[in-house]
Amino acid sequence: MNRIEKIDNLKIITKDDKRYCIKKCKQNNILDKYNYLKTKDFHNFIDTKIVNGYEIRSYLEDTPLSYSDKLNELIYLVSLLHIKTTHYKNMSLAQIKEIYEKSTEEIINTKKYYEKLCEDNDAYIFLKPSLNLLINNISVILVSLDNSKYFLDKWYNIMKEKKRKRVVMNHNNLKISNLIINNCNYLINWDNSIINSPVYDLLSLFKNNYIELDMTDIYDIYRSKYNLYEEEKYFLYFKLLNINKLELDKSEILNTREVNNLLYYLNKVNEFLNNNIKN
Repeated sequence: MNRIEKIDNLKIITKDDKRYCIKKCKQNNILDKYNYLKTKDFHNFIDTKIVNGYEIRSYLEDTPLSYSDKLNELIYLVSLLHIKTTHYKNMSLAQIKEIYEKSTEEIINTKKYYEKLCEDNDAYIFLKPSLNLLINNISVILVSLDNSKYFLDKWYNIMKEKKRKRVVMNHNNLKISNLIINNCNYLINWDNSIINSPVYDLLSLFKNNYIELDMTDIYDIYRSKYNLYEEEKYFLYFKLLNINKLELDKSEILNTREVNNLLYYLNKVNEFLNNNIKN
């Protein structure tokens, strides 16, 4: 008889004394991605079958490690993934301009949004805590957006001459929970994986772990194995600083938490940039 249980939000099926993870398949081409990784000699994923729209793989116990040790293992594995899947893609000037102009428009619109938010509430003596926190720190937000545009410009100035970019397979959902350490290190949950600039995995790593993460240490480990080109660094800096609009339409506790998280995130980003940008 089959037995079904849940472990860490995973549905586990026991059949013939073997345990399997099962989850709804989110990508029709997920097996193609696994086959692509095999052709690139990257085998740090768990073989998976698709049955009736579900992914089924063997359940593996994870080896307990400290958070920092697991992060180190994760970034080593990501650098290996990038090394194995590196190739180059030509880009037309029109494609580069499209990215530049769309990104510029996003930055301008986001900056206008925050400026208007301040103007609309400037006359009030008593503000909600979330708005008070945001307005008192608006310079941090606006400077970050200005700096995002500065790095976007630097990226564009290189790319419009180069017209070629390096691309890799990005896991694109780098969380500690997506690394299993068993007889080998395995990345799981490839639903968000994309072929694009290696920057996207670094962004994913930072944004998923910035509260606990020392990005400089992790970045040093990564670039000791796989260093970014100059334009890739500028693209990373631009993306890190290019924040979203906060829609303060939740409860005031949640709104204040979101503003605080945004400011903490920008503080961590600026700390990282100060440690890595040469004067």
